Amino acid sequence: MGQAFLIALSYYLMQVLDGFIGFQTLTRPIILGTVTGLLCGDLKTGVMMGTSLEAIYMGVSAIGGAIAADFRTSTVMAVGLTIMTGIGMEEGVALAVTVGALMNAVTPFVNAIQMATHPVYTRLAHEGNVKAFRRFQWFTLLVIRHTVNSLIIFFSVLLGADAVANLINTVPGFITRGLSASSGMLVVVGLCLTTQAIYNSSTVFWVLLGFVLFKYLNLPVLPIAIIGLIISYVLYNRNKKLNDIERKLAEGVPAQGGDDFYG
Repeated sequence: MGQAFLIALSYYLMQVLDGFIGFQTLTRPIILGTVTGLLCGDLKTGVMMGTSLEAIYMGVSAIGGAIAADFRTSTVMAVGLTIMTGIGMEEGVALAVTVGALMNAVTPFVNAIQMATHPVYTRLAHEGNVKAFRRFQWFTLLVIRHTVNSLIIFFSVLLGADAVANLINTVPGFITRGLSASSGMLVVVGLCLTTQAIYNSSTVFWVLLGFVLFKYLNLPVLPIAIIGLIISYVLYNRNKKLNDIERKLAEGVPAQGGDDFYG
């Protein structure tokens, strides 16, 4: 019960904190998975699974306010069940996608509960009761908005952990191998969707550069990420200076210290 409570608590705390400070992506899988792993006593698993799930869901867009899966509940439940039951991380990632799709069925119910509070907000606003309006905002954030999902996570993990462990242990080996392969494919698909969203003429060059650094120069992921950060910083400054020069030229202001071409 203690582990199930910590898993649900990680979801609740990060949702409330994210809403309080203004939605600063604290509920993204890479952060939420890390926090869940930390509270459950296995930070490494939380970081690794959070990173994989972030790669999967990063390219998924909420078109018209609708999204294919609830990545928040799927992250905490997948990380928590993986740590509790000892199943492989690949199986946990595959499980997360299924859980996220199923949890989408709960979203309309939660939205209906939140919409039921709108008349109260409207009445308090008409009355000009600022203090009561703010207190009700806190009540909505702390009690109404995330309680349903937190309770579902708690009871699902509490009642389903043994079932998941028994299921994974009893299924044939070719099915677990298939789950491992599918989880790897899901990560690749997520990265492809993200790459497609940010694609430009130089994207292929940077992908090939990362591939060469990893495959043929045997560099670990961290040095490659640092190299990418340095390149991004240099390109950002270069583009910013070029944009400033173009803006000054458009405004008729001579560019100071620029090349003769821009002068």
